[in-house]
Amino acid sequence: MKRTLASLVFLLITLFMAGQAVATAQPGTPPLTSLDGELLTKVRLAGLWEMPAGEMAQERSSDPKVQEVGRTLMTDHAVLDQEVRRVASLYAHPLPAEPNDAQKSWLTEMATSTGAQFDSVWAMRLRSAHGMIFPLIAQVRAETEDPEIRKFATTANTIVMKHMTILESTNNVDFANLADPTPLSLSSDAEGTDMVVAITLLPLLVALTIFLLWLATSRNRRHRHQEPASRRDDDEDDDDRRDDRRDNRRGGGGGQRTRLFVDKEYAR
Repeated sequence: MKRTLASLVFLLITLFMAGQAVATAQPGTPPLTSLDGELLTKVRLAGLWEMPAGEMAQERSSDPKVQEVGRTLMTDHAVLDQEVRRVASLYAHPLPAEPNDAQKSWLTEMATSTGAQFDSVWAMRLRSAHGMIFPLIAQVRAETEDPEIRKFATTANTIVMKHMTILESTNNVDFANLADPTPLSLSSDAEGTDMVVAITLLPLLVALTIFLLWLATSRNRRHRHQEPASRRDDDEDDDDRRDDRRDNRRGGGGGQRTRLFVDKEYAR
């Protein structure tokens, strides 16, 4: 009887909590699919590096068209970033807080370019990145069952399509090389890390090699300089030993004559 009563109470509590959850649920709270979550993550990553890239266009480019497109990218991604954070919060979906390693390397590449080279690298990197996320947006828009994600995908699709068009309007996009926009090509975060580390360590390795060569050369010079002095010391030691031997021979003969003289005197 007690077990039956306890089970009934537990069932009532469970039903009450489920009813409360349904009553307080809002649109956009069902669990995300992996594809929907991937879209939110990649849109967030895009904003994290494209907003600094747009700001860089204001500082490093002398082309008014590149500057204008850069300002548009900054404005649009600021709005899109607010939207992606709002949607992600509905699902408690975690978002990255900084660009990935490949995106960081692209920003470094832009920061080390000037003049026409900067305009080319800037436009090619951004146009290539927009082209990579564009198919994902279309797939989510076509397949998702969540109305909130479908609405977000529509917004993202509009903005990305707009950005591809205005980037192409700078006349710095080489369509034949979009798959490999510059000699620096990265296909994963791990490769980006390795390349950044290698670029950082290369000057240190060169300096260390030069120092070791200098140290070895200095030691050889000191050895050659000290060698004649050692030889002179050895020669002087040989001369001293020869003198000692001569003295010993002389001293030995004198002692023999003294003993003979003493013997003769004793005999007398």
